[in-house]
Amino acid sequence: ALNVEVIVDRNGISSIELVNISTAVTTMYPLLEPAFDTLTAQIIESQSLDHITYSQESKYTTFVLLEAIRKSLDKAQP
Repeated sequence: ALNVEVIVDRNGISSIELVNISTAVTTMYPLLEPAFDTLTAQIIESQSLDHITYSQESKYTTFVLLEAIRKSLDKAQP
């Protein structure tokens, strides 16, 4: 299980972090953190989940992370 924390303020998305991630998860899924870092940098810069680019080797990891971020953002909606 992964916990994704998305911080949103009046100006938009200010940060996205993986919270309480275990070393077992990062060991089993070595592409997780690099894919997450690339993904979050794009989202914070563009303030959008659209038009995200990713490497083919991290395609499925990126899709899972993107869905987790999308769900977190949905919870932030009033």
